[in-house]
Amino acid sequence: MMRLAIFGLLVLALVLLIRSFFPPSPGKERIGAATEMVKDPNCETYIPKTEAVVRTLRGATHYFCSEKCAEEFSRTS
Repeated sequence: MMRLAIFGLLVLALVLLIRSFFPPSPGKERIGAATEMVKDPNCETYIPKTEAVVRTLRGATHYFCSEKCAEEFSRTS
């Protein structure tokens, strides 16, 4: 039984050592990681904040799903 525990610890140490040589790629989100969603004030669509078109109008920051929505919103407000 003791040999099995030692073998398990050695396998775990080996896996951790191998993983240290291959760090996660920068800029890529982990699978299952939460993404902040923002609402487009023009068409009221929810989009990931990282993909939104950002505009500051009259001192307030707004997030849009596209350039078209940003332009329409700036014309109407």
